[in-house]
Amino acid sequence: MEQKIGSTSLLRKILKIGLPIAMQNFVLTSLNLVDNIMIGSRGEVALAAVSLSNRLYFFFIITIFGVLSGMGIFTSQYWGVKDKENIIKIIGMGFLVCFSIAAVFAIIAFTFPSQILSLFSSDLELLAKGTTYLKIVCFSYIPLALSYVYIYNSRSIHRTKLPMVVSIIALSINTLLNYILINGKLGFPVLGVKGAAIATLIARCIEMIILFTIIYRSKNHPLRGTLNQYFSFSSTLFKKVMKKAIPVILNEASWSLGMAIYFIAYGALGVAAIASIQVALTISDLFWAFLIGFGNAISVIVGNHLGAREIDKAKHIAKVAMLYNFIGTLILSGIYLLTGRFVASIFNFDQKTIQDSINTIIVSASFMCVRSMNFLLIVGILRSGGDTKFCLVIDFLSIYLIGVPLAFFSVHVLKLPVHLCLAVVYTEEIVKFIIVYIRYKSDKWINVLI
Repeated sequence: MEQKIGSTSLLRKILKIGLPIAMQNFVLTSLNLVDNIMIGSRGEVALAAVSLSNRLYFFFIITIFGVLSGMGIFTSQYWGVKDKENIIKIIGMGFLVCFSIAAVFAIIAFTFPSQILSLFSSDLELLAKGTTYLKIVCFSYIPLALSYVYIYNSRSIHRTKLPMVVSIIALSINTLLNYILINGKLGFPVLGVKGAAIATLIARCIEMIILFTIIYRSKNHPLRGTLNQYFSFSSTLFKKVMKKAIPVILNEASWSLGMAIYFIAYGALGVAAIASIQVALTISDLFWAFLIGFGNAISVIVGNHLGAREIDKAKHIAKVAMLYNFIGTLILSGIYLLTGRFVASIFNFDQKTIQDSINTIIVSASFMCVRSMNFLLIVGILRSGGDTKFCLVIDFLSIYLIGVPLAFFSVHVLKLPVHLCLAVVYTEEIVKFIIVYIRYKSDKWINVLI
């Protein structure tokens, strides 16, 4: 007999966990949109330079997300049985692994900025601006990684308000500093992309300082511990956690690398094409903020119930979540279509680039539903049950056997405009959904890990 959980109770849990995450992501994306408008006021080249420089940042942050998502599977299940001692050990592992990854990315970005950017474009002005940006912003990687250890683990224990508030403060500071430094306000010189990089670095350092200070002053905070407690984990526990986390890390790293390779393909279409995709994706992220919040909430809730060995409840929540996600995405994609044209017209671009942005928005909105279902199934459901190897394999194969070849084929052989190239690439999401849904229905993703 399947044990149900009331729809009102489930919705309350989703809102408690997911809404702060959604608001955090929404504010982040909103301020990123404002930042892009400010950077775009310096021209298409400036926006394209920052966009391509942030391909490495995107690869980095998605890798960190993979680490913390993999470890978060255990945090969620340990929280289901209120095992705080092991949660503290998971935090210590997060600090160790994330700091190491951030240091490597920062060294690469500082040492080889022009070589990285030349993978995407040969435009000399773009390379010069992007190199300036990357050599400054790379110093923000370590404070960002350390902050995210607390932010992501807070979600797994239902403490989402503090990360939301701290992130909103930091992002607001970032936007204010961008306003001052990019265009030279309040007596400061016009720094352009250099000013954007400095603003990001300062904001990320402030975010880390505030977050660490508040947690260490909260004596009863579940994530608060001493250095000895954080790093008291055994090699056995570390291996157990990493066995599940490494496929997630590889999954996210390969996915973000695939996204970067798509931009290499799109880069052959010129600076304007890169700028138009950046506009469309930034606007899209406003709506994805809510889908990400929902997916993360489902991951935590399902993981909690699996940790407490309430298998029927976990399965029921996953089933209901798919219906909620489908309806919500239809509404969001409709709003995206209606508002995208107006937002795209705000940018200081020529008419052709604006029209390319609008066409790309139409394509992005058309595929939003299938993409969001894949996100929910992989990140929200399958991973919460520890089915990380399957998720790695399906994401890797769909991107590198379908998406990447289609990207280069549509650009170099079919010579399609950028929005149609995007449509061709997105067909891999349809194939992925069919396979992932079959896996979900098999129940092979359900595992109790603790």
